[in-house]
Amino acid sequence: MAGLQPSPDWCGKELTCCLKAGNDEQIRGEVFAFDVATDTLVLKENAVGQHLATYRLLKGESLDLSTVALRGTTVVPEPVPPVSQATLDRIREKEEQAVAKELAKGAMIGENVSREAQLLFNGLAKTMRCKWDKQDILVLLEPGDRPESGVRISSPYTVDLVQGRNEEFVARVKKVLEGERARISA
Repeated sequence: MAGLQPSPDWCGKELTCCLKAGNDEQIRGEVFAFDVATDTLVLKENAVGQHLATYRLLKGESLDLSTVALRGTTVVPEPVPPVSQATLDRIREKEEQAVAKELAKGAMIGENVSREAQLLFNGLAKTMRCKWDKQDILVLLEPGDRPESGVRISSPYTVDLVQGRNEEFVARVKKVLEGERARISA
């Protein structure tokens, strides 16, 4: 369906489509509403009677438009009062914050590291600023520190592999690492 874009004309129609994310999950439901200002489609799924349903909010840009199938007739939704620009700005800001928070969570997960390494990292990160540098754990003294000013722990993440220039900080990291190793092995 070339040139097809989500619009208020879809309201009331049965929609079947996939997301661009590529997981081939087919989404099916009635288009409950579409907000042009935020490019958000509200899909009513699993309706039981008139009062119980699941609603899914989808960004229009996330739909794989080549998989869109619409059936039924358009139902004009009840008019909704316009949303102020200030409210839209707050919504977009909250969305950006939520995305940044999820990206930050993703950065806390090591690539190609063992379960034990991830558990040690998680334990250290509870009280210290940590980040991954490939398979090494970097523990930073202050926010924005350069990696060389912090402490590096290399695999297999034992106390003797804790390296850094600040001896007090190295000793503190070793103590926390020992505690985390004891907690994991218990």
